[in-house]
Amino acid sequence: MITNRDEVIDKAFSVFVKMNYEKASISTLAQACGLKKTGITYYFPRKQDLFVAVVDKFVLQLHQPAAKFGEPAATLEAFIGQYVKGVEQSMNRIVTLVDNGNNPYDCSPNFYYIHFLSQVRMYYPGIRPLIAEMYGQDFQLWQRVIRQAVDRGEIKADTDVDNAAGLFHHLFVGLSFEHSFLQGLDLEVLERKFRYIYSLLKA
Repeated sequence: MITNRDEVIDKAFSVFVKMNYEKASISTLAQACGLKKTGITYYFPRKQDLFVAVVDKFVLQLHQPAAKFGEPAATLEAFIGQYVKGVEQSMNRIVTLVDNGNNPYDCSPNFYYIHFLSQVRMYYPGIRPLIAEMYGQDFQLWQRVIRQAVDRGEIKADTDVDNAAGLFHHLFVGLSFEHSFLQGLDLEVLERKFRYIYSLLKA
């Protein structure tokens, strides 16, 4: 039986990710956790409290650059591989919980996660600046690595750092969204496209 707070959050994520927030009742959440309703409310008095904890763990914390990638590699070329590996590890954490044999709409785990993010935007109080910060941190990481690559002569000296960072950042975001409607993000395609951008920038 699930008894600790982290397990409750993990199981609740697997419910929220496939079910609209409004439809995910405390009873449904408790059943998924193998608990009675009082077992859920012991940790989270309101459904929104549980939802906020799920978002904190599986959106805001999961996508922190330090947690996802650690200290960036010394070169842009090496960082591309490091970035793809970090995405893979984060994606595997999500897929492990989402791909549990319950697939009511025949969608990829990535699509369910995109659906979850739309719920986050609607039901997490004050989320807008936090989402902006999350995406901003990813963009700023690319800026940092690309600026260092320019300074070290790895890529062209006249590289527009902001636009180059935007190419990498928006390629990841856009491909993640597009592929979610299919079989989920294809990491080989992502890395191949990253490396093509790199080839255009290389000194």
